Amino acid sequence: MSDEAESAIQSVFIDKIGAKYPIVKVDAKDVAGYGIKFYPSLYCLDADGNVVSVPDDREPSEARIEELLKNVTLAPKLPAEARYEPLRALWNKKDYAKLRDHLAQMLAQPNLDAAMREVYEGQQKVLDQKVAAQQQRVAKLGEGPDFFTASAQLAKIEKEWKGFPVAAEARAQLTRFAGDAPIRQEIAAGKALQKLLDSYDPSKQAQARKLLEELARFAKKHPDTYAGQQAAKMVAQEK
Repeated sequence: MSDEAESAIQSVFIDKIGAKYPIVKVDAKDVAGYGIKFYPSLYCLDADGNVVSVPDDREPSEARIEELLKNVTLAPKLPAEARYEPLRALWNKKDYAKLRDHLAQMLAQPNLDAAMREVYEGQQKVLDQKVAAQQQRVAKLGEGPDFFTASAQLAKIEKEWKGFPVAAEARAQLTRFAGDAPIRQEIAAGKALQKLLDSYDPSKQAQARKLLEELARFAKKHPDTYAGQQAAKMVAQEK
């Protein structure tokens, strides 16, 4: 996002830098909620929209970014032909159960031409790889320590991958969370921290100061939780 003139965006970011990502022209008021203090400000978000780093943090390493990209599920490239539109639509909708069935149906056709068979076999391989990646992700989410975020991500995996074994694995982890008192405590602390962060506008100085005070209290109240440790880290970064 940039509040510069469109001509400057075109000449600097697109023509000179060669940016391939979308750039949105905004006004300062449009990004006030992000608490931007300087330009450029870089935010790193994961595949679920969670903030991984903010401008005051050190930028994630390339290794960390590569790790985060493993959780990004984008539609793989397909030939620009109308006959692949149904397949493309299923990828874009993330309707993985119907996608799996569509691939199986097409690959079962004995008269499928060689070019299409090659494409569909490649797509089947991509789907299998994504399923395997999600299974690894479920196992990792189950380890914590951020069980609040993990619970939301597991619920999303269960919904998106319904009909696959990985959905049942995600449900099993959520059931385990519900039966584990320390994990329930961590989830409750994470939920409380998120509610606290949502209650203040850090772009306004008075609210930013109040937020820091509340974060310090939260950290003292929940010292042995991941959420409390994150709150303490936020306070330390502002000192």
